[in-house]
Amino acid sequence: MLFLTTVFSLSAQNIQIKGVVVSSADNEPLLGVNVVVKGTTNGTMTDLDGQFTLSAPDQSILTISYIGFKPLVINSNRIR
Repeated sequence: MLFLTTVFSLSAQNIQIKGVVVSSADNEPLLGVNVVVKGTTNGTMTDLDGQFTLSAPDQSILTISYIGFKPLVINSNRIR
């Protein structure tokens, strides 16, 4: 299972989503996790510290996936 911590900052039409993805088993950050706005090619990957930044429309659906883990689908509005 993946855990996600996020910070939002609002702009005119998009929100800046910053987060950290960690393993639920040991709370360690995960490198190379895919974070994508569902239905688009807008996405990014987590860095060495499990961190990512993504600009997306407000109330976007994010799909977070990593090999060996069940994908996580989150509404960005729900995790504020």
